[in-house]
Amino acid sequence: MSFMKKGLLIALLAATFFLTGCEKKENSPETKTNSGTLSCNKIDTDDDGKKIDDTMNITYKNNKVTKVENINISEMDKDMLEMSYSFGVIFANLFNEIEGMDVKYTKESDTNLKYVMTVDYTKLNIDSLKESLGENFDDDSFYSSTNISLDEFKENNLKDYSCK
Repeated sequence: MSFMKKGLLIALLAATFFLTGCEKKENSPETKTNSGTLSCNKIDTDDDGKKIDDTMNITYKNNKVTKVENINISEMDKDMLEMSYSFGVIFANLFNEIEGMDVKYTKESDTNLKYVMTVDYTKLNIDSLKESLGENFDDDSFYSSTNISLDEFKENNLKDYSCK
């Protein structure tokens, strides 16, 4: 076999190896453990016996949390709904001024208030968040750090949740 044919064969084998053997496939176990979305739920009752349904959807890449969506539906007395909604809208407006944060309050019924907070860790500016919240900034909240692993997030925020 000539030198040129051997070189071509080696190049072809190397290209085949790099295109097939080293490629991460979306359905490989390694990819599933390093990237994806984890959905966790907790159903509780408040002191008045009203139901609170809390869901967290955590998106992660390379085992780092990139986005969290917290959906909370709280049951309450009709007379408390309007006041809670009004306060929630003020709260949402404060958070929505911060890049990487999106908060919405909606009335689901006469007795249910829905709160959705989405935190995009790839865009979140912690300094802006601290400045906006001042002394109300919570170092223990799930939005207090932009560099958190999935395991850290689970340990710090999902102890009472069931996840799938």
